[in-house]
Amino acid sequence: MNLADRKNRILDEKDYNPAEALAARLGWPKQTFHISHLKDEDFKTGIGLRSYAASRDMGFAEATGGLAQVHVNRRAKPFNAKDVSIPHFHDVLFHMVYVLKGTAKCEFEGYGVCEVREGSCWIQPPGIKHVILDYSDDYEIMEVILPAQYDTFNIEKMPETKG
Repeated sequence: MNLADRKNRILDEKDYNPAEALAARLGWPKQTFHISHLKDEDFKTGIGLRSYAASRDMGFAEATGGLAQVHVNRRAKPFNAKDVSIPHFHDVLFHMVYVLKGTAKCEFEGYGVCEVREGSCWIQPPGIKHVILDYSDDYEIMEVILPAQYDTFNIEKMPETKG
């Protein structure tokens, strides 16, 4: 099944067959309704991959049976290259980042250095090597990652950008 070839259609409910639903055909886990409201006390430091960030887990991993993780990261400390600028990549199926506040400078394998700001959004393909080179004190991002649990691999240095 090529998902990119699907069309958005409007059909009558009588035409729906749960056994033929997309999630059932793909074998995705059962999902439940979940809502997460902003509370500043939900931001925790020293958890996850980034000791320099305060992270708010939205609780989607449980609601999606491990299919997706959604979190917001705020910067808890001023930029320090020693702690932050560690080249790495993630073994994921999908990774989207949306900048809620602030600015950052990042480098992506094959693309070079990019400056991002409030409203910037990107997809990091599985395994793309990247590094954060700088960020503003108010830098805050939301990330959507499939699956919810994944491995991150640190690398010694970024590959040379060609072209």
